[in-house]
Amino acid sequence: MKHEKAPDPLAQLGLAAAALRIETLPAEVVQRSKQRVLDTLGCLIAGYHAGIADAIRSYVLAQGGVPEATLLPGGQKTTVALAGLAHATYIHGLELSDAAPRATVHPGKEIIPVALALAERRGVGGAAILPAIVAGYEIEIRIGRALFPGAFYRGWWTPGMFGAIGPAVTAGHLLGLDATGMDNAIGIVLNLLPATTTHATEEGGSFKWLIGGQACAAGLLAAEMAARGTTGMRDIVGGWLPVVSNETHPERLTEGITADGTIMQWELLSGILTKYYATVGCMTTPLDEIFDLITENDIKANDIAEIHVDCMQRLAIFNTRHPENELAARASLPYCLAVAVCTRDRSQLLGPAFRPEVLADKAIWAVAEKVRITVNADYERQYPARSLAQVTLRLHNGKSYSREGDRSARGRYLTPTEQDIEEKFRLIATPVLGQSKTDRVVALVQKLETLRNVRELVDALRG
Repeated sequence: MKHEKAPDPLAQLGLAAAALRIETLPAEVVQRSKQRVLDTLGCLIAGYHAGIADAIRSYVLAQGGVPEATLLPGGQKTTVALAGLAHATYIHGLELSDAAPRATVHPGKEIIPVALALAERRGVGGAAILPAIVAGYEIEIRIGRALFPGAFYRGWWTPGMFGAIGPAVTAGHLLGLDATGMDNAIGIVLNLLPATTTHATEEGGSFKWLIGGQACAAGLLAAEMAARGTTGMRDIVGGWLPVVSNETHPERLTEGITADGTIMQWELLSGILTKYYATVGCMTTPLDEIFDLITENDIKANDIAEIHVDCMQRLAIFNTRHPENELAARASLPYCLAVAVCTRDRSQLLGPAFRPEVLADKAIWAVAEKVRITVNADYERQYPARSLAQVTLRLHNGKSYSREGDRSARGRYLTPTEQDIEEKFRLIATPVLGQSKTDRVVALVQKLETLRNVRELVDALRG
């Protein structure tokens, strides 16, 4: 009896990614991809002077090179590789770009910079950019899902580790790689991935910003070399997944993809998280709940005796009470809750709360000391379908107020409207670009699929 050979998952992924065209993408996939572009461009602008952005820009400009792409929003010219390195570095440490909870990755911060820069070099428009972006999201998330949640709990910083996959696929698509070239790009990038651990990010060293830039640059390198005939590894299932994690789910690599490479189940429609706080994504639920509690019940910081958070294990690990620097603060649940209570202003957690003078505020320190965190195993089991947490405020007068929340139940996070994305972008971009250019960027992204040359968008983004 003849047994039919099982499809090669790498070949299926390459076939699926290479085949995407704007004409065959579902309308909702096009809409969601344009949302990802506008949201990530806002994060790029927000990161222009944040963290080590000035240092990486100084490095990039010192390299010289062919003027292929624009450094935004400043307007200087550099190579595609260096533009991607800079832009992804600007964004990575902000903790404000999108996330894919099903895979524990943050695709946009590396995919959008490489798409924009390479499209500028090639002189192409939205009809080429959007399917390339979709391809990057689809493949990166599937590979992340194949290792979810084991890789994260093994100690890998998964947004950095898997962050080169999306840009490799997006760049490969824009370079015109066929299915074989695309699976070579994927096979190459899996062995070029940044190897970064959660321990490094928990220490809060400023080098964390570089993780995104390095991933973007590595992805582009993989695609460029595949385009020049370099071949990649073949055995994802037996030779790569088990090295990264003890828990693997290889069936997720091609879930929703037919044998001929047709995508029937879109990761872009399966829960991309838009972030409205510049913190690790799983903090969203307790932050929303504590803001609602203190507002609805007119609770002041001095009224509170204890803040109890019952939450998932993946949230409970972010428990540093007195973070020493900006990056550690963005990953500190006690600190961010204390900021919420002391300022009563959600916009502070978009960035101002992580300035040195706020980090040293003893009033915030005092409230952070009141935070108690416990792990709820049932909440952990339900993630990522639900992102649950319960916040209880116990007051000095003996009263107690409690709310359980689920991020997935608030539409603006996983199914944002155009208005949700636009409002976030305008809040960030208007002070930098001005009202007229901000309006122009929004209008161009809304009709991106009809834009003949990306340079029109690039010019509008120059502040």
